[in-house]
Amino acid sequence: MKNKMKRKDNFFLLFLLTFIIISMLVVRPDDKKEYETGFTSEELKIKEKTDSELITYTYINSSGENTVAIDKGYAIREQLKNINGQIIRENYYDADGNPVKLYDSYYGLSYEYKDHEQIIQYLDSKGNVIQLSAGYSTIIRSLDDTGRAIDDFYYDMHMKPVSYLGTYGFHRDYDEQGKNSKITYLDKNGEPVISSLGYAAKEYQYDDEGNVVGEFYFDTQGNPAKSSLGEYGQLYERDVQNYISQIVYLNAEKNPAPTNAGYTILRRTYYRDGTVDTDKYFDSNGNPIALSKGQYGIKHSGKITLLLNKNGYTKICVDNILNVFPFMVIVFGCVICLCMLFLPEKMSVFLTLIYVLFILYETLMFREVGEARINLVPFSYAGKFFKEQTIRIGVINNIWLFVPLGTGVYRRFRNKWVLLVPFFMSVAIETTQYITGLGIAEFDDVFGNTLGGWIGILLVKTMISYKRKEDLIIRT
Repeated sequence: MKNKMKRKDNFFLLFLLTFIIISMLVVRPDDKKEYETGFTSEELKIKEKTDSELITYTYINSSGENTVAIDKGYAIREQLKNINGQIIRENYYDADGNPVKLYDSYYGLSYEYKDHEQIIQYLDSKGNVIQLSAGYSTIIRSLDDTGRAIDDFYYDMHMKPVSYLGTYGFHRDYDEQGKNSKITYLDKNGEPVISSLGYAAKEYQYDDEGNVVGEFYFDTQGNPAKSSLGEYGQLYERDVQNYISQIVYLNAEKNPAPTNAGYTILRRTYYRDGTVDTDKYFDSNGNPIALSKGQYGIKHSGKITLLLNKNGYTKICVDNILNVFPFMVIVFGCVICLCMLFLPEKMSVFLTLIYVLFILYETLMFREVGEARINLVPFSYAGKFFKEQTIRIGVINNIWLFVPLGTGVYRRFRNKWVLLVPFFMSVAIETTQYITGLGIAEFDDVFGNTLGGWIGILLVKTMISYKRKEDLIIRT
């Protein structure tokens, strides 16, 4: 019996150590991407080669070498055309001719044409159809008599309709100049529907050069509608590269007005490859404004987001430390658990109460108010877990946030009902987020929080078991 209990305790301890190691590995930073190094497409020449129906476009530098255009993501683009001159396949390669993945999603596209219809499918490096993280693999596009795209609908690998952003497709309207003037989101039956963005239709405003400089949102009845960020529309300014450098958010009367986050104007800069560098926040008069965590802006460094102070420099704060070193969440959790385990009981109880306040602070405080949103799909991020670092970090953080809670509560009460504490506390937090619009109420958050709490409880039980064995050995 003693040997069985010993093996059980050893197993639990091994599980805890394995969990810590896996957590550290999961949140490791992705390979850093260079956004500034290299040449843009405007700085390179294009060499075109035609071989029957195959056309190859290659970016080359001044030395005549194949070169990746950093704003495109590839050096070589191949297009295969049919006898009617229509593109039926497109693939992308690096300077050495190796397949390149665009937007971390696909390596190529295939096109099939029927009467007033175009079937678009996304391909992997071997030319096989793949399903994107968005949930669809195929777009069926209807065309008018002039060949313009009218309707797009999404389908999965089995050609079953799928929802994306709460819609199954969208419809395009065109103005007298032939520009796309309006997008209307559609349900499975092709009827207008409110998307997860908060609106059913989006109208575009153009400048004299044909650039989109504004957009306005409407419901299914054509009335002004508010987006999930809280605005009814946006006006743009563009920089010399034609990137959007400023966004002014509008109310229903198309006047500048604060978003749910509190800012009215967003000013944006870019890296040379077109990736967003910084976002800075301002009020309607152009004065810098601080958001919920005291940041006046954010800097995008690879997949890391850093909070900025009023002067545009990186803030010295806990969030930035955790963003740069995500493993510190695990280190912090382990330290708190050890303190709860080995401090005198009264101090452990006090620390547990402080930690409960910390959980409420992290989950409910300093969040922008938005629309009530809920996601009850179990493990909805499973497909993105190994592909996106931000998803991995979010999942691990949700677990580790509640590990010290389970440790502290079980250290004090040592009763089976403690197993319910992480669950009910997480449900209460998610319900509050839904009612107040402070976040998305998600099943995955409840699952992760509860799992973390139970791991903390398991830690205490294992340590208590080992301590009892030591005491027994000493007495004997």
